[in-house]
Amino acid sequence: MPQLWRLTRNRYGRAVYDALARIGVTATVMYEYVATLEDAAVEATDGSYEVAVCDPERVTGLDAPVGELQSDEMVVAALEDGTPRGYLFCSVDATHEIHPLEQTLAFEGAYLRRVFVDPDHRNRGIATAMLAEACRQARERGARRATALVALDNAPSRALFERHGFVPRRTRRYVRIGPFTHRTTRAA
Repeated sequence: MPQLWRLTRNRYGRAVYDALARIGVTATVMYEYVATLEDAAVEATDGSYEVAVCDPERVTGLDAPVGELQSDEMVVAALEDGTPRGYLFCSVDATHEIHPLEQTLAFEGAYLRRVFVDPDHRNRGIATAMLAEACRQARERGARRATALVALDNAPSRALFERHGFVPRRTRRYVRIGPFTHRTTRAA
């Protein structure tokens, strides 16, 4: 039986979601993962690629949505021989518009988002290495904890955060049908 995330995390699933959103129908379930940065057990790179904070332009070849970056948000990228293989965005003590929830949220400490690894380079520890660097950078900027919001159907990202000491603290649900909305936040 196929996993739900494989059915929804593709261009066809996205097209259906976008079409429904255009007519005023949307639903989202997101897990809020949290870790204290002292407890986040994330190992560093194996040396086959460099992981560092970089200029946003370095990751545009991966179709990174750099236009949505906030002014103080950093891009952590994995580079192999100078070619970007993945990226994630990290901010500290920032407020973000969370589009799937149609809500603005303030995050104390680090907020990690947009974790992406080129499909041809997955399962090589790249996401883990980027997460480690983002946590290190956030600690250097004074953050004591990190938060990530992950969609219910994003099993790979959920597994990444869970493997590295992040714990689901809340489940956020949002439904909009035309002008009617319903929003809940519950402890996980």
